[in-house]
Amino acid sequence: MLITQVDQFFLDKRQRAAKLSPRLRAHHNFHESSESPVQRLSIALQPDTYVRPHRHVEFHQWEMIILLTGEVQLLVFDDSGAVTSRILLSHKTRCVLVELPVGTWHSLFPVAGEATILEVKQGPYRAAKPEDVFAPWAPEEGSDAAQACLSWMQQAEVGQRFV
Repeated sequence: MLITQVDQFFLDKRQRAAKLSPRLRAHHNFHESSESPVQRLSIALQPDTYVRPHRHVEFHQWEMIILLTGEVQLLVFDDSGAVTSRILLSHKTRCVLVELPVGTWHSLFPVAGEATILEVKQGPYRAAKPEDVFAPWAPEEGSDAAQACLSWMQQAEVGQRFV
């Protein structure tokens, strides 16, 4: 039996991998396969990573996000792309966990410096069609408009939409 342990060495290694990644983030799966009944992964986030607003559409795929290090701003959107809430995950504010219902449009980014989260959701993982998962009003990762959308999200207030 293998015991999973997340220590500073593990966190530092994942952040080094994120710095070298074109997406400025690095995933580490704790679950054995996409068939595992509980999907668990750490995600190391570097400044300026753009996580395209998305949702999980399978009836069983709620999502729990747990802050491990740093601070992360989570944005929740309605179907039209308007921000419905901003949730700061921070050990300073003692809000370190959020659970999103199935079908909730969301994105997140580190507030200042790097951050690491643990994501938990029910499996098995089934790849959905991109048009069902990614927000049609949000630019694709790697596109010219992606950084503009990230800059907007960093400042967006509840009720505003990315144009």
